[in-house]
Amino acid sequence: MVLSVPGPDDLEELAHLAAQGVYDSQNHCLPRTPVGGWSDVASPEAERRFLRYVWASWADWRPERWNLLLAARVDGDLVGVQEIGAQDFAVTRTVSTGSWIARRSQGSGHGKSMRTAVLHLAFDGLNAERADTAAWVTNHASLGVSRALGYHDNGTTVRSAEGRRIEQRNLTLPRADWHHPTHNATITGLGPEAAAMLGVVP
Repeated sequence: MVLSVPGPDDLEELAHLAAQGVYDSQNHCLPRTPVGGWSDVASPEAERRFLRYVWASWADWRPERWNLLLAARVDGDLVGVQEIGAQDFAVTRTVSTGSWIARRSQGSGHGKSMRTAVLHLAFDGLNAERADTAAWVTNHASLGVSRALGYHDNGTTVRSAEGRRIEQRNLTLPRADWHHPTHNATITGLGPEAAAMLGVVP
């Protein structure tokens, strides 16, 4: 598993992958709330909205509030996107994560690998103290990944999705409970300038 900041070619490939859908068409219990506002429309508008979502994240970037979108590849093949973000990280030392996997690549364990990699970045690279995430109470795959990595339940939030009332389960992982072995993981490009852009205090 390799997570990297997407270049122009990666973004084009990601946009087409995103437009193909990230929801299992057989799973009707999952609300299809727009991921970044693009997953509820057809191509080519889906690609345009996905790119606007990425560009808006970059344009709004500042050390006090940022969202890092990373392209996820397995053996060179693009499988999805892993995101990590924070607000006032220098003070809170807390990150939040989210992700999506292309429909064709689901069910292969990539979600756990992506989360493990980004948590390595959070705890070992950024020296975070806590990582938060959330998923619909019906999204058993995502919740299973979180619990397998040591997250604890942290309450629920009621949301509206497709005109329905549904609960979002919140989970948190304190640094002290991050025990997943990452001796084979490598972080590159996280120099002083990049760390400063992420609000990391030396």
